[in-house]
Amino acid sequence: MSDDQARYLETGSGADPADREFLDSVRAALRNEVTWSDPPPEVAARIMDDIAAGSRPLARLRPAWLGVAVVLGALLIAVITAVAGVFTSQQEEVVAMEGTEIERSAIGKATIGATGSGWWIRLQVDGLPPAPEGAYYEGWMWNDEGQGVSIGTFHLRDDDEPVMMWSGVDPADYPSIWVTLEDEDGDPAASDRVVMRGRTEG
Repeated sequence: MSDDQARYLETGSGADPADREFLDSVRAALRNEVTWSDPPPEVAARIMDDIAAGSRPLARLRPAWLGVAVVLGALLIAVITAVAGVFTSQQEEVVAMEGTEIERSAIGKATIGATGSGWWIRLQVDGLPPAPEGAYYEGWMWNDEGQGVSIGTFHLRDDDEPVMMWSGVDPADYPSIWVTLEDEDGDPAASDRVVMRGRTEG
């Protein structure tokens, strides 16, 4: 938006005459108290139901809520696009994760995908208990020379949702994935309590 357009929204003066009709509608929406109030709870649910049914949800909304519905729809599309951009990759690899002698019942998988800034790792585990108070789990990528890079920490105390971690090193160069149990003692080094292991195929 140009400075003239922004000034017109604030003062009602300036801006190109060709833009004023659109800007007037924006000013009207901004002045309308309905724009700044919470929509009725049924609005979002109705939109989603109608989208699923293949109908036109906006046709039945009162004019006062039409702008709000458009904004909600745009936000929904933006969120879906952003999530798809994070989790969609041309190359994804699934790595089997197994518990060690410390947690023999733990099992899971690590899905790895490349982005423009590194690699995301989505860890799904079953049978691994929540980290005790005063401790946490830490994910690592290790190379065959014994060098490890942390890819994130978690504790599994709240739910069993997948854990998202990130790596700045190439899994092809750091093919081993470990999960260790760490004490909250400020020591950044990996402990020797490895609870799960996996290895990529490069």
